[in-house]
Amino acid sequence: MLAFVIGLLIGFFSAIPTGPVNVAVMLKGLAHKRGQGMMLGAGAGFMEFIYCAVALFGISQLITNLHIELYFKIATFCIFLFFGIKITFFKIPEAKLKKDEDAPGFKRYFILGAALCFSNLALIAYWLTVAGILHGYNIIQQTLYDNLFFSLGTGLGVVIWFFVLLELVEKQKMKLDVKQIEKITRFFGIILLIITTVMGYKLIVEFFQ
Repeated sequence: MLAFVIGLLIGFFSAIPTGPVNVAVMLKGLAHKRGQGMMLGAGAGFMEFIYCAVALFGISQLITNLHIELYFKIATFCIFLFFGIKITFFKIPEAKLKKDEDAPGFKRYFILGAALCFSNLALIAYWLTVAGILHGYNIIQQTLYDNLFFSLGTGLGVVIWFFVLLELVEKQKMKLDVKQIEKITRFFGIILLIITTVMGYKLIVEFFQ
């Protein structure tokens, strides 16, 4: 149980730094689409659980050697480029509360959240480092039980962070008018374009290496 609690805390705080999933979740919160935002966060949490488990069980080569990695990177680049341009330069639909968020296709956001994390293979290096520290200092034991429960705690911690993030966005949104929300949304669109530019540069460098 201690391994689960430690994983929960590390997962929560590891998810706080601004990244693609954080931006996507905040945009959903501003658009009154909490359900979609939570599904993005849940998908990201699931992928963090997988990466953490892979690192702890020492089978990172299984993922890092897969050629599918490149396709996910290209797909993520295209998705962010599309939404970055759409949010920054095109008319933003009026945000309205929707009761049909669980309509067909809604759960694709879970897959999208997982794909965004999958394309970031720096996470496997991060979790390998964390695993080395935890095992090196005997903070958790190198057992199936501890590794599994730490990984589960990590995934849940990430999901909890995205829930908190949506709550924070919701509270602040109540203090904003439509124009301010639109400006914030445009700002996040610019951030998406900056992230996309960095991703595109890395893809080009990787391709010509």
